[in-house]
Amino acid sequence: MTGSNGSGPQPRLTYAYYTGCVPKQSSRELDVATRLVCERLGIGLHEMTAAPCCGAGDVDESRPVLNRAVNAVTLAQAERAGLDILTICNVCTLNLRAVNATLRRDGDELARANRALEAGGYRYGGSVEVTHLLWVLYRELGAESLAAAVRRPLRGLRTAAFYGCQVLRPDDLNGIDDPDDPRSLETIVAACGATPVAYEGRTSCCGWPIIVAREETATNASGAIVAAARAAGAELIVTPCPLCHISLDGYQALAARRRGEPEPRLPILHLSQLVGLALGLSPRELRLQRHVVSTRAVLARLGLALT
Repeated sequence: MTGSNGSGPQPRLTYAYYTGCVPKQSSRELDVATRLVCERLGIGLHEMTAAPCCGAGDVDESRPVLNRAVNAVTLAQAERAGLDILTICNVCTLNLRAVNATLRRDGDELARANRALEAGGYRYGGSVEVTHLLWVLYRELGAESLAAAVRRPLRGLRTAAFYGCQVLRPDDLNGIDDPDDPRSLETIVAACGATPVAYEGRTSCCGWPIIVAREETATNASGAIVAAARAAGAELIVTPCPLCHISLDGYQALAARRRGEPEPRLPILHLSQLVGLALGLSPRELRLQRHVVSTRAVLARLGLALT
């Protein structure tokens, strides 16, 4: 789907912007950075202020019919606006894409969802695509266009890409990257002038889904990722998922203690923050002061400070 119901000149790429819950609360810096980066790159964002939570997979486990109806509301809102959906969270991406795939292939499920939507005055016809900021930068904008927009090349900054599970798998729902050997995030890192670092665990799970029920198991998983990236010479990790960011950044100290290792203090950046630095945005604009693990060492490598 292309186009917009707005008036006046439109950016070349325009999307219905689905922030999800986390970037509006504990990871507000991700929402802020995304808006700034998209403005610099000419990507139009129309925020979906009335869209509900995607359910994070939890609703689907207990109430699959309700889960499809809730996500159909979001899809229907985007369809009414004549726009595809852009997300900034792996979990939101997978949930919306999974429901969309079901509604498109199963006429009975689509009819059931539309009966639920009638109360709110919505109807969904199946025309919306759901994409992620990572995929837009990689496929729609492209590495060459991104590199041409760079104003502050991140030269020599050794950056470990961490994808997270749900932007890669299952590949029949995503299919943008090879789930075992993806390249999109490293391509964006290189376009920003930084040096991608190969390390064990870049496609593994961060542990977030079980952090409450199995804290030790979860922090062992996230701690192993950070330790492997650091051992490979990385100066930071970049991730396209706010939940992965929380797991790697917020639980990094606890993970190190549980693993009996020295605290590595490896900064974790959101994808839009890394791109924003390369585009010339300031650390304060990108809210880099909000991280648990300080970003000062990374900024010092670029001759910047949190001022």
